[in-house]
Amino acid sequence: MNQNQQQLPFKTFQLLQLQCQKTKKFLSGNVRQESKLIGKSKSTLSLQMNANDDSINFIVELQDETENEFLCYGDLIAIKHFKSQLYVNTSNDNKHDELKEFEVYLNEEPEYFVIQPPEEENFSLLKYVNQHITHPFRLLSSDNRNYLISQQKNDNVFYSIGRQKLISKNQQEGIWNFVQSKSTNDNLKIFDRVHSAPIFIETRRKIIIRNWWTGFTLHSHTFYSQQRKTQEVTCYSHPRDDNDYWSIVKQNSRNTSKFISYDDQIFLQHIETGKYLNGSDQDSFSKLGKLVLCSDNAALLNTQAFDDFILEVNKPFTIKFNNYFLAQSSSRAESNTGIQQECIYVKKQSQECLWIIEKMI
Repeated sequence: MNQNQQQLPFKTFQLLQLQCQKTKKFLSGNVRQESKLIGKSKSTLSLQMNANDDSINFIVELQDETENEFLCYGDLIAIKHFKSQLYVNTSNDNKHDELKEFEVYLNEEPEYFVIQPPEEENFSLLKYVNQHITHPFRLLSSDNRNYLISQQKNDNVFYSIGRQKLISKNQQEGIWNFVQSKSTNDNLKIFDRVHSAPIFIETRRKIIIRNWWTGFTLHSHTFYSQQRKTQEVTCYSHPRDDNDYWSIVKQNSRNTSKFISYDDQIFLQHIETGKYLNGSDQDSFSKLGKLVLCSDNAALLNTQAFDDFILEVNKPFTIKFNNYFLAQSSSRAESNTGIQQECIYVKKQSQECLWIIEKMI
């Protein structure tokens, strides 16, 4: 591409290649049959230099979305290998070893990755909010918190691994670029038109809220804290379930519109249990912030969007309770079931304080 030519945003249902920022090699998928009798096959993902090989073409799919969309930071995506029609997956275990390396392979079931900015510093974060993907990014699995990382085996062999923790001294680790494939496919031309009409959030609608940085959903269930005797609120990984749904209702608004403006106060009611999102001045289980809970009393919350007057689906915003930001903690939830992180209130805004309404019913 000419240096003076502006990079067009990448989109779903488009043949793309994943290029490692550091090595300039492309992610490549290979499926080979191991047993003809039982039809068993094995998939591998490596990195290679040949940009004209069909094995390096992928398609990005947004969760629960069939229309074509431009890709943005914070999107939750599945990565489909076009030749095999299988999805990129990272294996994991329940030992929570942040430095353990896991296999990356192709699978029939999708695994969802959140597209993260390549920088983690809070002061540079806001420039990525509501931005289309034209530049580098990281991919964090919302299913098991593994980053997609390239690894060198020897002088000529590179492959891909999953690992929860990035090595801080290696600033290029886990950074990828999308490259538009030179191949064409007539079946994909029906998706050339990009769906771009905004979906505004309406009061009293049923919604799913997810964290912009991690892809985990705001979640509650009937587990009660042993110490505080309150209904737990967590951040939950994939797949979505009934405990992820909330009703959003605006209060004390200066307008009578059904839409929720950036300065409206709201309350959030958990659909499955009927209780309301609330908070406390008590420390959370991990003591990393203040306690988030569900109770019979509705708490007034303040929202703040970025660049928009009305809250929209898939557009980041913050939620505040008594001047504390709702955030996902780095600690596991007290209930310690499945892949759930603690939800807390914090004084200082960070990337974990940004939320997206991914679905409205």
